[in-house]
Amino acid sequence: MAIRVGIVGTGGISRAHQSAYAKAGGFEIVAVCDMIKSKARQAAEEWGVPKKNVFSSYNKMLEMDDIDTVSVCTYNQGHRRPTVAALEAGKHVFCEKPMAATLPDAAAMVRAAKASGKILQIGIHSTFNPRLQFAKKVVDAGLLGDIYYSESVGCRRRGNPGHTFIYKKTAGAGATVDIGVYNMHNSLYAMGYPKPVRVSAITEDYISQQDPRFRGIMDVEEFGAAWVRFEDGGVMVFKISWAIHQDSLGSSFCLGTKSGISVDSAVVYADEYSDELKKLVESEGLTAEPNPPEGMTTIQFSGFPAVDVWEAQMTAFREAVKSDGPSPIPPEGVMLTNVIMDGIFRSHKAGREVSVQVPEI
Repeated sequence: MAIRVGIVGTGGISRAHQSAYAKAGGFEIVAVCDMIKSKARQAAEEWGVPKKNVFSSYNKMLEMDDIDTVSVCTYNQGHRRPTVAALEAGKHVFCEKPMAATLPDAAAMVRAAKASGKILQIGIHSTFNPRLQFAKKVVDAGLLGDIYYSESVGCRRRGNPGHTFIYKKTAGAGATVDIGVYNMHNSLYAMGYPKPVRVSAITEDYISQQDPRFRGIMDVEEFGAAWVRFEDGGVMVFKISWAIHQDSLGSSFCLGTKSGISVDSAVVYADEYSDELKKLVESEGLTAEPNPPEGMTTIQFSGFPAVDVWEAQMTAFREAVKSDGPSPIPPEGVMLTNVIMDGIFRSHKAGREVSVQVPEI
């Protein structure tokens, strides 16, 4: 039997959800909700949803007994309420990234998931990149040793998305929560979700304010950079941009006491190509190319499968729903991005380093 899905919010991202559900298979979209009902009707017609299952109130939609899961595709500031309501109604939830625009909202969502026993998966599709998955296995196997420094980096030279993304009232913040959440989460995920304790950061919007399309109306950041300290003594430098006078801010990587790794490309930098790494490579069906073959070496890997990460995240969600959990991407781990982002904005406002605290769940 197909997993029955109700979609809340019919903007552009809902099309990506619908397409990914279709690719993954095993899902049926049975209800659609949008505060603008004409948009809900249009989406329902496109997706073959009966007219009687078109809503402008998600609470009304959640009264349907034949909905198993809910996709939350609203703007960022609209994630908390439908997510919590759906979980409390006994539905699993797939919520588009970021988890929420604020830390209190994210914590409320995680608490609702825990109380309900239902799955809450956040749509950070980049987590399913095979190279990131391999990088995490390298870290989990202890091949890096203790990670003492990392960088989490994403960059657009000119890539301000406009629309609802540039207003605090809808997005909550700018580049940090929009695209920064991808590289921030991926680094935290690879490292095993270390607990952040202090953040020092800046955010800026200089370039967008020179653009007549955004000048005077945009009230979020186009650039963010932070120094994040973890409880285990490690540090992460975070950098993200929608607009900068540069073509790159670098790449994401981790430095450990035994070796280092590129989180983006899964290249390992080590004093030798160890037997432990050879066993992991063999078990993953990959080919290693150490250069040089002996001594201090840079090890590249090939043979990674071609993966549609959108399809992969929905396939993982489907299997979690069928088995009744756990979530393929732990919401408690994703909430750490909100802990750090909250610190980023408070630090910039205060002009100094600030303490951050992970909420009790």
